[in-house]
Amino acid sequence: MRILQLLFAIIIILLLQDVPASGLSDSQQCRSNHGHCRRLCFHAEHWEGSCSNGRLRCCR
Repeated sequence: MRILQLLFAIIIILLLQDVPASGLSDSQQCRSNHGHCRRLCFHAEHWEGSCSNGRLRCCR
């Protein structure tokens, strides 16, 4: 049982490392500005910023 608690604590710590400390995440900021998170922007859209901590693009 102790091992399960330790593994759960480690998983929680690893998941919380991606959460930014201040304000909204870049994905939430993109969506609040009417953008979409994608790997590539379509020809009618332009690249506004990043999403998912820089892994995706914010297209609008």
